[in-house]
Amino acid sequence: MSRPRARQLGAAMMIVSGFGFGATGAISRSIDADVWQKASWRAFIGGIAALIYVWVRDRVGGRDSTGRVSGSQAREQLRLRVRATVGPQGLLLVGLAAFSMILYIDALQRTEVANVSVILATVPFLAAGLAWLILRERLRRSTVVAAVIALAGVTLTVAGNLGPGDLDGNLRAVVLALTLALLIVLIRRFEGADSVLALSTAGVLLFVVALVVADPLGVDADEFPMLLFFGAVFAVGLVLWAEGVRLIPAAEAGLLGASETPFSILLAWIVLAEAPPLATVVGGLMVLGAIFGHAGADLAHDRVSRPWLRPRTRPRI
Repeated sequence: MSRPRARQLGAAMMIVSGFGFGATGAISRSIDADVWQKASWRAFIGGIAALIYVWVRDRVGGRDSTGRVSGSQAREQLRLRVRATVGPQGLLLVGLAAFSMILYIDALQRTEVANVSVILATVPFLAAGLAWLILRERLRRSTVVAAVIALAGVTLTVAGNLGPGDLDGNLRAVVLALTLALLIVLIRRFEGADSVLALSTAGVLLFVVALVVADPLGVDADEFPMLLFFGAVFAVGLVLWAEGVRLIPAAEAGLLGASETPFSILLAWIVLAEAPPLATVVGGLMVLGAIFGHAGADLAHDRVSRPWLRPRTRPRI
């Protein structure tokens, strides 16, 4: 495939993925089930699909010069990824990913979808700060300025929604954003870790935990088709995201990955009649402005910088 065509395909994948993940709030709030039931089935279906994707990807990546799959090479690649992802260090990644999956759905149940989306849009900036603290990675001045603007937007969003329910949900979204930022940094720290494999393993693990602490099998039969649809959307979005970021420049991935935020707010407005509060609109514009401005500067200067040093699409949960 030619480079321009691959770039166009990658951009299309990122946009469709952003739409799929942007639908999470609207779909979740449309299902009559508890948090554990929704989160566990979504994670399980998406996790199984992603595991199949990882297997196929490694099989394709293990082809020799004649186009045939080298079994030993494919097995070795998969073994190294599994060891790095679900070994002693990788288990921390899996645990954080599973925790973030349940926390995400819980936050969506407790506050407006728009609030959660705006807060999560700051994850790349939070990751940049954590990378500076933990890995001593350099922070560009433009990253610091964009981060300050984005965090000011989140502060406005949270401060403008101080009702008992909204505040609880907003604080959970803040904890979720910090968890995802830490996940980004640890994926960088644990060399060889596969983010998609970690997320898919976390999805299966979350379902197993739900079988112990909740009742995922007790879902009403009428709601099960929606749960299957919920999981399928997550699975398709995750695979498209994983492939899309491999086909386009990192700065473009940051711009297109941010499409999830406006999609999320728009779909919640259309499906749930949930118009975002004024504070959320203003705060969201500040956050998106920071992301677009920073990623746009990267594109203008044709920078090839590390993803944790500037906005890029966050791990998909």
